[in-house]
Amino acid sequence: MILKRFMMKVAGLPSCEQVNSFLALYMDDELAEEDRSAFERHLRRCKDCSAYFHQYRTTVELVQQEREYDIALPDELIEHTLEFLRSNATYAD
Repeated sequence: MILKRFMMKVAGLPSCEQVNSFLALYMDDELAEEDRSAFERHLRRCKDCSAYFHQYRTTVELVQQEREYDIALPDELIEHTLEFLRSNATYAD
């Protein structure tokens, strides 16, 4: 890990910690061009950050898709579920 940090510093690239702190800004296209370029160069060289970024991006995309399918539950289902939970609840004394 120390060697990796040294190599990134020598190459003039941000550290892994800096890249992780820029993820949301990068996804929202809010990084300055110079920072965006350094971020992308870091990802090309660092397989750990690249893997983390792809997982982060996938998670964000899945959450956005889920928001598109906001379906209200029928009142009857909610009532039956609550009734079931109440009837099967155990209380500690």
